Amino acid sequence: MRAVVFAGSGKVRVDDVAEPTLVEPGDALVRVDLGSICGSDLHLLSGKTPGLKPGSVIGHEFLGRVTEVADGTSLTAGDRVVGSFLIACGSCDRCANGRFNFCLKRRALGTGELTGDLDGAQAEYVRVPVADVNLRRIDDSLSDERALFVGDILTTGIYGARLTGAGDGDVAVVVGAGPVGLFAALALRRIGTRVIVVDTNARRASWAAAVLGLEVVGGAEHPEEAIVNLTGGAKADVAIDAVGAIPALKAAMRCVREAGRVVVLGVYGAERLDLAMGRAWVSGLDLRFAGMANIQGHWADALDAVSAGEIDPTTLITHRLSLDDAEQGYELFASQEAIKVVLTP
Repeated sequence: MRAVVFAGSGKVRVDDVAEPTLVEPGDALVRVDLGSICGSDLHLLSGKTPGLKPGSVIGHEFLGRVTEVADGTSLTAGDRVVGSFLIACGSCDRCANGRFNFCLKRRALGTGELTGDLDGAQAEYVRVPVADVNLRRIDDSLSDERALFVGDILTTGIYGARLTGAGDGDVAVVVGAGPVGLFAALALRRIGTRVIVVDTNARRASWAAAVLGLEVVGGAEHPEEAIVNLTGGAKADVAIDAVGAIPALKAAMRCVREAGRVVVLGVYGAERLDLAMGRAWVSGLDLRFAGMANIQGHWADALDAVSAGEIDPTTLITHRLSLDDAEQGYELFASQEAIKVVLTP
């Protein structure tokens, strides 16, 4: 089958690889009908997230139909499903409490040895362990493009919005106008929160304003000054770092009022932050780290938002390519020319 494989530092290629087979009880094989390129894939290429071996199939955002199942799953061949990037066991105490992202046996698709060394989903077929937990049946009334992001970035945005605790009438700043930041912003707007998106890339910020109707601050290295002006001096009640970079986190911290909350939704690796403890303490800063997104805990809400027309995920898709053109897609996404690239095998 055709698949996108890791080709060493900073590189991918499309290659012929062996089709996956059933390995464990509870497995399902899925024919991928639509996939996409995610920011987490770029972390693998840059080395920020280590452990992916050359030749490994990359990717974790996908939708398709079940073709074969092992014993121990209620799914059947022909079921139309969306897959979670996060592979949870479904049986530990964390999963039992709905905290699937802290599963004691958690793995992830297409992200290397540190997360289970599972092949990814930028391919014609993918194997999904513990399929009853990590695949969700979807209604045929939803198009592929509307349902695709439920397995990662849309639900990640909803999860991040929930972690802020914001509600109707609050003010939220989202640092980062990438896909996760934009979905977090749309999720906050959905519950009545005033949202201001900031990004150092003025073009991306302008796109968010023009296409999504979001309030934005673009091109500013220190957006807190604009936030002060936009809020009449009050600053934001909450902020989200949707980038996963120290400057973004610092910006988020500077944009909230005293006793404000900052949710760290972006992915971090070996970075270090020198925190002014006294200033954070006297300000009553609430710093909350998201960890891996709790997809299984929130994807029902994500599907409800899409089905009700409250969030249209297709608006973020700027490029549609075949799987064989994935290298071009990675270039477009890495250069921020694309907001979201989807791939059809």
